[in-house]
Amino acid sequence: MIYFEILNLLLIAVILYVVTVFILGPVKRSPDQSIHPWFGKYTKNIPNLMSYLRFPLGIWIFVVHGLPQLQNVYSAFTFHLSFALICFFDSLDGKFARKWNAVTEDGKSLDPAADKWVTFCLALTAFIYGNGELRWFALVIVFGREFISMLQRMRLKRRGEDVSARWLGKIKTGVQFTVLYIILLRADLLPDCILLEKIAKLLPANMILWGVILLCFCTVISIFPYFRTFSYVNDYKKSQREESERPWYIVMLPNLFTIGNYLSGVTAVYFAMPEVEVQHRPFVLLFWVLAAALCDALDGPVARKLNAHSEFGACLDSSIDLSTFGLATAIVIFLRFSAIKGEFSYLSLPLALFYFTYVHMRLARFTVRSQKHEDKSVKQDFLGMPSPTGAGAALVCFTFFENIPLLSFSIIIISLLMYGKLDFISHSNCVKKPFYRYFMIPVLFSGFIMLLVLIFQQPFVSAHFSRELIFYFHICSWLFTIPLFLYVLDAVRRTYLK
Repeated sequence: MIYFEILNLLLIAVILYVVTVFILGPVKRSPDQSIHPWFGKYTKNIPNLMSYLRFPLGIWIFVVHGLPQLQNVYSAFTFHLSFALICFFDSLDGKFARKWNAVTEDGKSLDPAADKWVTFCLALTAFIYGNGELRWFALVIVFGREFISMLQRMRLKRRGEDVSARWLGKIKTGVQFTVLYIILLRADLLPDCILLEKIAKLLPANMILWGVILLCFCTVISIFPYFRTFSYVNDYKKSQREESERPWYIVMLPNLFTIGNYLSGVTAVYFAMPEVEVQHRPFVLLFWVLAAALCDALDGPVARKLNAHSEFGACLDSSIDLSTFGLATAIVIFLRFSAIKGEFSYLSLPLALFYFTYVHMRLARFTVRSQKHEDKSVKQDFLGMPSPTGAGAALVCFTFFENIPLLSFSIIIISLLMYGKLDFISHSNCVKKPFYRYFMIPVLFSGFIMLLVLIFQQPFVSAHFSRELIFYFHICSWLFTIPLFLYVLDAVRRTYLK
């Protein structure tokens, strides 16, 4: 049986290879050649044809899961082949159009419409037949995003504005398709036929939940560029607009830190979910937000050191901060308030929105100031508390208090500090100051390493020592709280006592 499944997988790979070679065609004789040697006068119609084909393929994915008469090995094979063709057509239509000068206005509208249709079909199929692994909130986010983006595209197109999401839309589509396909692989309606089903079923349910949260975050951040108030997520710094000529593996190094920032934020939300069982939850959440902040502090210096700027990295950097230190932290605040209260907290919702709004306003102001700053080689200090520091400070509060009024007051103060007028020193400039270099940074680093060790040794310690962990966890909290308090005091000194 396993040989049959491997053979089917190889057959799909061969079909995709043949389709790719046939559609893209031979090497062009000249750069101006726009007529495909096999398609002739129909060359300009081929990209649109590939977009049109995705509509029936999306319907077939839903139908083959919904009709018991079709739930056999042959139909299962066509399901996998249909999904593979959808992904390849989504990639090939753009490559073909650029190669053979077949870009049309109809194609620009048809391609996103086909993506939305396939997303609808996959999401609905996974929600109905995916054993409940696609949560209702994920379905609402996916459908809501596509509906809102469709309205915004129509509105902004009438005004002649560019609504391109650049890399954000591509990342969103890739993550959505991957997570939804894995959920469908784990469903028991279709027989196994390409070996991937067995691999998908080995994944733990909690990993699927993490993937669903990742899908939700990618879906939400991809809609930011459609609104003028969030336009800064696509306003790249001047120094980042020049693509690096370094090898791709060098260019990707700083992007790995940016992606680590994003995945750490997603992981923080995952551990904040009430159905995820974890000991010492507030400290685990704090660790992952601090890990995101560490990645955020390293991606820029690494990119500058290696001269490895890219449009992909700039797009990620300009949106991940809002996602991790704004959206993810706001969701964690909401979930922690509800957990402390033991039920849905009506106070936590406006408080989380208040926090997110101030992070958004702070990042928008930061982008405007960066664009006005002429010398890009000199790192500016911060006007207002940096959003990574604010996110860490908010979660530190949960390690000390469980009093809702006190927590609410603390988060409001932190939010106001982020959009305040205090002059906070940047992490690039603080290493030049002896106080930061020899005290603040070592204390913070020691606290992070101690927190890392305590969290990842929990499954391996005895029950007696496990009861003592809370004492050491609180030491970690103090190792972050003291530098944070001194950081704010130093900002007050820099602002008013210069």
